[in-house]
Amino acid sequence: MIRARFYVNANDPRPVVWPIPHPYWVTGYGDDYAIVVAYADDEAQILRQWPEATKIDIHERDAVGYKFTERFPLPEWFKERA
Repeated sequence: MIRARFYVNANDPRPVVWPIPHPYWVTGYGDDYAIVVAYADDEAQILRQWPEATKIDIHERDAVGYKFTERFPLPEWFKERA
């Protein structure tokens, strides 16, 4: 599993595939992009869920589990799966 940070369409930063197996967060916005942080099985999964993703930066590889924090809380939509 990976935890990645990347840019997507600012007008609609949601994944195009739903439901998704891992949590994600929209963490900010630039002039024409939204910044997303997401867990995924690999980079290919990120691109299936967000085909327009750019500047993908992998922060963690082989993560054992999710790390929820005050900044990255357990998403409401994900609580049923966690």
